[in-house]
Order: sequence, then C-alpha cells, then structure tokens
Amino acid sequence: MYWQRGQLDTWQQLQADGALQVRVSLGLWAYPQANDERQIRALKSMYNVTPDSMLKIDQIKFYMDGILINTTAAMKAPYHIDLLARSENRGLNYFTQARLEKYLKALEPSGFDFNIHAIGDRGVHEALNAISTASNGKARHRLTHVEVIDPSDYKKFAELGVIADAQVAGEFAQPSHWQEMQPLLGRKRAGSLVPIKGLLDHGAMLTLSSDWNVSTLNPFVGIANAISRQPEAISLAQAIAAYTINAAYAMRQDDIVGSLEAGKQADFIILQNNLFELTAEEIKATKVEQTWVNGKRRN
Repeated sequence: MYWQRGQLDTWQQLQADGALQVRVSLGLWAYPQANDERQIRALKSMYNVTPDSMLKIDQIKFYMDGILINTTAAMKAPYHIDLLARSENRGLNYFTQARLEKYLKALEPSGFDFNIHAIGDRGVHEALNAISTASNGKARHRLTHVEVIDPSDYKKFAELGVIADAQVAGEFAQPSHWQEMQPLLGRKRAGSLVPIKGLLDHGAMLTLSSDWNVSTLNPFVGIANAISRQPEAISLAQAIAAYTINAAYAMRQDDIVGSLEAGKQADFIILQNNLFELTAEEIKATKVEQTWVNGKRRN
C-alpha cells in the first residue's frame, strides 16, 4: 500500500464510514529510495491495531529483488542470458540483507510483521539470513513469491518460523510453463519453480495468495492448480489450509477467524459443491453461494 500517495487515508475513511466488508491487514510499502531514518519514523507512526476493527495497519512490504523475466530477481548463480548488460548478471537488490536487518531491528518492537518480496534464490537466502540475524523471533514474517529456492534453504522456513507465501493461480507458475524459463535459468533451476511441496515437506507454513492483478483473485483456481502441479503438487486439505487458517495466522487473526470453531467469528462461505468430491478442473468452476462475515450474510 503506497502510503505516500494518500492510499492510507482512503482505507481509514472506509473504516470510519463502516464500509469495510472484509478484514484488511495493510502492508505499508517500504520505499527503497527513501532515507532509512525518516522512513522508519514514518512507518512507526502509522502502526495501528485496534481490537474489533476490520482494518489493521501492522505489516510492511519489502522488495528484496526484482523478477525473473527481466533478470532482475536476485540469483546465486548468473543468468544464462544477460538482459541488464552486466558481467555475470545475478540480478539486483532493492533492499540488501544488511538494510533489511536494520528495519527488522527498528520496527519489530512496534509490532510490525514483514511481507518480503523474494523471487530469486539469492533474494530468498538473503531475506532468511536477515531474519535469522536480526529478528526477535516473535514476528510472523513471510516471504512472498518464492519462485526459485535453493533446496538447502527449504528447512530454514520452519526453523525460523517464516511463512512461505506462494502464488500458483497464474498459468505461468504451472509446470507446463517451466520450460519457458530454461533459456534464462537453465534446466535445473527452471525445473522446480514455486516449490510448494518441497517447502511443506520440510515443515514450512504455506499460504497461497493471488498477487492480483498478476493472477486471478479466484482462490478456487489457485487451489485447483496447487493440487495438480506435479511434481510440486500438494493435497487439497493443504491447499485449503493455505488459503484459510494459515492466511489467518499470517494476519495474526487465527484466534478469531480462519477455521470454524466455537468462540471464533462466523466468517465463512457456502459453496455449491463439496470440493473433496470434485476434480481439479471442476474446482476451478466452483461458485460461492453465500458469504458470511461476523455472522452476517454479505451477499
């Protein structure tokens, strides 16, 4: 959320007007070009978690690196094709490991969790290293996108309590499209993109999201793709958890939502079909018949 553009004011006005129909946990954008001290002071001043409010301002969005397609995602080994006119191009950093450590130490005490864009294996590795070095161990940080990960780093997610947030609703994340990355990455690195099964097998907490408008907002497309993307497919129960209770955990709201339990808020949907009786293609076409938030029907 680009707070320097006045977007925070819009969200706060919606909350004040009682117009928010869903629970929102805002991630304040950390501007790479900003002066660190001034930006840290500004971010601290915006933190706001009010009990029973639908709007919480308790996360910060960082970019460790860029994206694969233009060779800006931070990689441990050079790209096979250099699009940046650099010798031995390994991508770039928006935030370095040392700088991320500085923000972790400064902002964790305020209560912020970090949502860290990390696509390349070096970006993922450096983000994990920063958390290992600087975190107080109480935060619920997550790395989002995680498209290329060195297998030696899989176990670090569980060891550090870092959430892996992946997007598989887009067709580009499906194994049938992995070969398109081979000219840039080579066969080995392009052979296991967005390794959600590998992460789960090593004990990571997984959330699935859309990165809209890069991919569709429709969670049923993401669920269907997650259970059918061999060799990195996961179970239907795991995919549903990644969209529900695990996502609630990432938002620090798992005590009130994310599952149907006595004492929790009645946030749920009613579907036209039982997902466990459908094929992956049928899941994609699933429709929501009713949406309930706080025990009130919203549609």
